[in-house]
Amino acid sequence: MADYSSYLILAIAAFAGSALTFFSGFGLGTLLLPVFTLFFPAEIAIAVTAIVHFLNNIFKLFLVGKAIDTGVLRRFGITAVVGSFAGAWLLGKLSFVPPIYSYHWGDAVFRSLF
Repeated sequence: MADYSSYLILAIAAFAGSALTFFSGFGLGTLLLPVFTLFFPAEIAIAVTAIVHFLNNIFKLFLVGKAIDTGVLRRFGITAVVGSFAGAWLLGKLSFVPPIYSYHWGDAVFRSLF
């Protein structure tokens, strides 16, 4: 029988982060990314956090989409989309920078650019 405790921890973290960010409007990535980096390499953890963030936003759109202020959406939404692509581009560029520090924790090797 497989050990499903990791899946349970990840599901609880994703659900709790999504529920908290629904009311606060921020923090999903701040809560999920550290949990996901305990189970996945940093690149995968960032991608999985982005997927959860996207699905959470789609869910919120269905829940409260009729109350969207289109003026605010135009002002902030466009810059948010441009910023997300710029951040993805920068992350792609940083992935080729050699690490300046690395350490071992258990069987995993962690590397840092800063």
